[in-house]
Amino acid sequence: MSKKKKGLYFIEQILDYKQYQGQKYYLVKWQGYNNRDCTWEKPEKIPNLTQYLNEYEQNVKNLGSNFYQLENDEPPQLEDFIGVPSQQKQSVLQQQQEQIKKLQDQVSQLKQELNQVKKQQEDILQMMQTLPQDKKTQPSNQQQDSEIIQDSVSELSQKNTEVKLPNEGGFEYGDQLDKIGQAAQLKQTGIKMYYLLWQKRSNGTHESKTLGIIPKNRWVSSEYLQKHDIKSLCYYLQKKLQ
Repeated sequence: MSKKKKGLYFIEQILDYKQYQGQKYYLVKWQGYNNRDCTWEKPEKIPNLTQYLNEYEQNVKNLGSNFYQLENDEPPQLEDFIGVPSQQKQSVLQQQQEQIKKLQDQVSQLKQELNQVKKQQEDILQMMQTLPQDKKTQPSNQQQDSEIIQDSVSELSQKNTEVKLPNEGGFEYGDQLDKIGQAAQLKQTGIKMYYLLWQKRSNGTHESKTLGIIPKNRWVSSEYLQKHDIKSLCYYLQKKLQ
């Protein structure tokens, strides 16, 4: 809500109530302002709280919990004020983590296949060395078999390198951190999360089409950030303490 430098503001009514990390917040509608100008306030900031709560409970009883919602005049969400990751953001983050895990599983499977092909190549070459050398066709057959195996290894290696990098940023993909945008703490687990913004990926010879773009921002845990870039984490926390 844009406030004037001088003047008093009068509470019209309480529209909603939420609780985050043990702290209560009330959505306050101010006289003379639209719903979109409402603010989330703590109980100690609201005079005559009991009176306004009685009116709020009566409105909910008579009109329902959505009595205040108007078209094109929606009030702000609590996360807009205190940096709480919304359920939608948490769901998107979980989906992205699942996609990353699938990609990692694919890479691991390709590596296993490549190792198997290399082992088969070594076994065939070893077997050929034990065969009699008096057959004229042996050198050519051995060379032909070796070329076929080498082609298989090259094809599998190319398949491995063509795994696309995800659009979401990550230290594990060689991305560089631009800055830490904000921090929050999950209510259920108490895990501290940090919102990371990434630098543009440099162009290179990688066959992936994701090079040369700015990776999508990402919520990560404190443990993840400590593992990959503890200096940036310390710098961010030091700025917050100043």
